[in-house]
Amino acid sequence: MASAAIFSSLGWRRSPSLEAFLAPVDLSDVALVQTLVSVTAEIVSSFSDKLFYFQRRNSRSLVRKVEVFLVLLESLNDSPGSTLPWTAVICLKELYLLLYRSKILLDYCAQSSKLWLLLQHHPISGHFHDLNQEISTLLDVFPIDEVELGEDVREQIELLQRQARRARLLIDEADEELRIQLFSFLHEFEEGREPNSDDVWVFFDQGLGIRDTKSCRHEIEFLEEQIVNHEGDVEPTVSVPGRRKKKEIK
Repeated sequence: MASAAIFSSLGWRRSPSLEAFLAPVDLSDVALVQTLVSVTAEIVSSFSDKLFYFQRRNSRSLVRKVEVFLVLLESLNDSPGSTLPWTAVICLKELYLLLYRSKILLDYCAQSSKLWLLLQHHPISGHFHDLNQEISTLLDVFPIDEVELGEDVREQIELLQRQARRARLLIDEADEELRIQLFSFLHEFEEGREPNSDDVWVFFDQGLGIRDTKSCRHEIEFLEEQIVNHEGDVEPTVSVPGRRKKKEIK
């Protein structure tokens, strides 16, 4: 599960609520749809205008998918008299879990320190990809022909389905370049050399936007907390210059 992986491999700062793991079981079809509309609208409201410093493209892509789900759910909510087939109800309960996992991952990218997001760049990108695959599977089994939807809503869902099928793991090229540069600095320190001070200044000032004491304190406190959470065993994936493999870039 994507949510469990986030907590175990990335060391999420807060314990997740039960909604991240348990789908609603005692809700009527109408109440289930209304609950999903509320959850989806909250995600869209919280993140549609959010400026993510890293994982921008993955975050924007996930938010756009949630926006399409909101269109679907609002359409279902506007047709309270229609009965949903049991397969649709099962899909909606799975969507409930996917929405909470999406919210957790977006929260993580919005609140984590910039250095930590760089260190965990590949695992976080993998979590976005995992969510996309689960969304693709859900759309493949959702009985779109058995529910009452307007033609425009149906077209949006079918388009999202095609896009989700074609999606591949996205490693943002600009983020990856910064990650490699960070590890090049660490490599210099390991070899007993000091990196070029001008390069370090440009990295923190222009690359990370860390320009004041408050920002530095936030980075330090977050990293210290992660060290404690991981019991000192933080082993991010490493690509050093000269050994970099080509990544699939969207």
